Amino acid sequence: MRATASVALLASAFVLAGCNDPIAGTYADGAGVTQYVFSGDGDVRILVLGAEVDAEYRLDDDKVLVSSAQGTVVLTRRDDRLYGPMGLELVRQSDNQ
Repeated sequence: MRATASVALLASAFVLAGCNDPIAGTYADGAGVTQYVFSGDGDVRILVLGAEVDAEYRLDDDKVLVSSAQGTVVLTRRDDRLYGPMGLELVRQSDNQ
């Protein structure tokens, strides 16, 4: 019985850890032109100049690989920022916005 309880507790910890995606949230550039909204479940919505694109992402160490029908973009995570091609810098937005 004790082993069963331990296994259940361990499984619960893994489930909760998986729900805490470190990238989940909204990131935007300084001009407000580009925004990435990471849902925490592998989906991301990209908004650029009023256009919206749904994509998927996966984490690979400090890299965030964002894939859509248009291709794959590799972003690099550093603290609360994401850096991408052509000088793209996205800053994590507070949850209060």
